[in-house]
Amino acid sequence: MSSDTGKVLSKTVWQAQPAQIAVTDKIIVRNLQASVDAGVDVWGRPRKQRALLTVSLSLTKPFDSAAQADALDDSTVHYGVLSKAIQAHVDSQAGRLGTGQLAQDIFDVVRNTAGVTPLASIEVAIFYPKGSMFGDGAEFSLGRSLPEEKMYIQLHVRNVRIPCLIGVNANERQQKQPVIVNLWVDCLAAHRHDDYQKLETIVFDVVSSSSFETLESLTTTVMDHLRSNFFTDTSDDRSSVRLQIEKPHAVPAADAPVIEIVRPVRV
Repeated sequence: MSSDTGKVLSKTVWQAQPAQIAVTDKIIVRNLQASVDAGVDVWGRPRKQRALLTVSLSLTKPFDSAAQADALDDSTVHYGVLSKAIQAHVDSQAGRLGTGQLAQDIFDVVRNTAGVTPLASIEVAIFYPKGSMFGDGAEFSLGRSLPEEKMYIQLHVRNVRIPCLIGVNANERQQKQPVIVNLWVDCLAAHRHDDYQKLETIVFDVVSSSSFETLESLTTTVMDHLRSNFFTDTSDDRSSVRLQIEKPHAVPAADAPVIEIVRPVRV
């Protein structure tokens, strides 16, 4: 996978680029099921596993000619052909790949399948439903704008449920209750794209052993531990973290109160 670090942005910044704002129409294939020889399982072992693949194509102009003729033309992309091309590529994969490289390969398939259809950007997301021991799964995503080639890379560990002592009320100091953690990491180096199991383990260990009264203290402590125990390489210097922790049993009339912070890895 190409790694021009000067072109890698956070997802939020990438989405705010002028080329993205000008986009009007999209074609999305969501949760295409595949068996991929990529990523790691919840014990960190390289294993072939089930993945859900999502691709999003943003066009540089509306697909009005296809809409007016009620027929496919070069203003759009046939999502059935696109889906089959992605599945055929994954099925023919020879040898293991890192998740980042697999995402780049799928990007290339999408770009080739689109042909002359004018694209502003392509996004690829690979979600592993079994990529998390205590959560809903792990997702790697990348997006590239065309032709500028600005890109984002993001790792998301989704809905990790962790029991801990948290709260200011007397009853909350008597028994652990679950919190739900979501973690997004931007601009990870290529050799870290499959580190979601390590990321979850560090977060689980610090949260489960904590006993804070406030979510504010808990979130900032988790961030400090990630800086000390996960982001230990110079290749992490450009990375940033969005950390969200919710407490589903705290407010009877609401789904959950949520605290969210965004921090650079280096301060």
